[in-house]
Amino acid sequence: MNKILRYLFIAFMSVLALHMSAQKVVTFDASVDKGTCTTENPGEDEVSKEGVTIAVSNGCMNLAEHYRCYAGADFTITSTESNILKVEITCTAKGQSKNGPGGFADPTAGTYEYEANGQGGTWIGNDASFSMSASKQVRITKVVVTLGDAPKAPVFSIPEGVYFEPQTVALSAEEGTFIIYTLNGEDPDYTDDSNYTGIKYDGTPLIISETTTIAAIAVDAKGTTSNIVSATYTVVTIQGGVTFDASADKGTHTSSDPGEDQVAKEGVSVTVSNGCMNLTNQYRCYAGADFTVSSTGTKIVKVEITCTANGDEQYGPGCLSDPTTGTYTFETDGKTGTWIGNADSFSLSATRQVRITKVVVSLSDTPVEPSFSMEQGMYFGLQKVTMSSGTGNFIIYTVNGDTPTYTDDSNFTGIKYDGTELTITETTTIKAIAVNSKGKSSGVATATYSIVNTEGHGTVESPFTVADALVVLNALSDVGVSTNYYTKGYVIGDITVSEDGRASFQISDKADAPTGMMNVYMVNGLEEGVYTEGDMKAGDEVVICSMMMYFGTSPELYPGYIYSINGKTSKTTGIQTITAEKLKNTAVYNMQGIRVDNPQKGLYIINGKKVVVK
Repeated sequence: MNKILRYLFIAFMSVLALHMSAQKVVTFDASVDKGTCTTENPGEDEVSKEGVTIAVSNGCMNLAEHYRCYAGADFTITSTESNILKVEITCTAKGQSKNGPGGFADPTAGTYEYEANGQGGTWIGNDASFSMSASKQVRITKVVVTLGDAPKAPVFSIPEGVYFEPQTVALSAEEGTFIIYTLNGEDPDYTDDSNYTGIKYDGTPLIISETTTIAAIAVDAKGTTSNIVSATYTVVTIQGGVTFDASADKGTHTSSDPGEDQVAKEGVSVTVSNGCMNLTNQYRCYAGADFTVSSTGTKIVKVEITCTANGDEQYGPGCLSDPTTGTYTFETDGKTGTWIGNADSFSLSATRQVRITKVVVSLSDTPVEPSFSMEQGMYFGLQKVTMSSGTGNFIIYTVNGDTPTYTDDSNFTGIKYDGTELTITETTTIKAIAVNSKGKSSGVATATYSIVNTEGHGTVESPFTVADALVVLNALSDVGVSTNYYTKGYVIGDITVSEDGRASFQISDKADAPTGMMNVYMVNGLEEGVYTEGDMKAGDEVVICSMMMYFGTSPELYPGYIYSINGKTSKTTGIQTITAEKLKNTAVYNMQGIRVDNPQKGLYIINGKKVVVK
């Protein structure tokens, strides 16, 4: 009996050890695990432990409580043991605020997301190493790295993209695994054979006859899942097209007066940002210019461009590249280039001059998303917004957060737009779809209007009060305020000055009874110059020109400069007025620096200061 129990115990421990070895977590605490660089000697720095290294290409990792990755630098994590499956980063600030996790982007592998209202960012992948770029300084207090031997993600038999007929898609994964997939927008998941989200793939290819996103995971014999991989197949029906013939459809510019030019017909336009479209039998798009095709009614899915030369030759289709969306290919031995996509507008860049004889634009049966008369953003007070959707379409919209949908006139979610102005009196998100005569819906267009009611408007003529600035910042707390505004207030308490001449202090709307204070952090002095000790003191009224954001939970004006101190916008002390009688035996100079013995009425320089003589 004891022998049997011993074997059972050993077997249990083996299984437990196998499970525990499947994943390993390595935690870096910035207050304990340190590199070598400080703020006095920033540069390349790294910290390593348990086979994992975190590094910054420019920053410092030997501070009291956080690591710093400076703007423009790379943050890299490498494992010499097993692959990195997840990295959780905790920062000193929230979201897109200064030093928050939103400062990281563009991972070289995997995916990265961050909490808009939190201090965490999470990378998901299955790689031995990856890097992210810092668009601004990021300060990190903790990094939790999860390692493991997860199976590789499934592979799709054809690439995602736009197709003009139904497609057959097969899924495959490495030997010893099976696949769970979804088609309904949910993430596939697997716990055991009785608990999983999705469909077990049986090896039969999937027939995709309408726009579909396939999401899939691979699962190994231990129940370990791969990363989720997805592909979107956009299946469109070409309902018609518009052909531009350079010998018949003309713009306004010729070779003697090139510039921005356009030809438009049937709701579609072709534009060159620099060129000429009023020649005998060709359009010219000059080197460095953009060639743009736009539609106001239905989506563009294909554009065929015929040129006067072949391939990469001068004037040929190979001189166009870098589509803003979709894909572009050209015949190496022919005169045609073809763009494929699903958009209401796209542009190509001309690396050399291109000469085009014909443009054939194919349109789908999907309408273009509605457009709004005003860009989304922050506005002061009541606003009025209209929407448009192209000829022959109507709009369904919502303002309550729901996603608008349309099945038929008796089954839709939202409100049918009647063309009148929508009055916006408080922060509102409008979601809208366009519907064509066949009942086909567009994608959802979204615009959020943040309405704030403030005493000032943030301009130099009407600066925000501190209370105003707090209202604005709260309205846009998710992303911070990326526009420079003017904020006035009284200096409260001490002023600290950095070695490079920038000031940090607090301001309030009241000098004698400060409430609702804001931090002013590392701002330049007057005229965007160096701040000097003594330029101002507690109780002085200042106007700050800056962006605004939350640093942690503290409202802050940064970056920026001091626009005025007690009404003065420069360090000059103003122009003094004096009478001529008082200038006897005093050196007086005119504005050209020439000494004047008997000054008359006017402006002069005395003791280095401007003086008006009466």
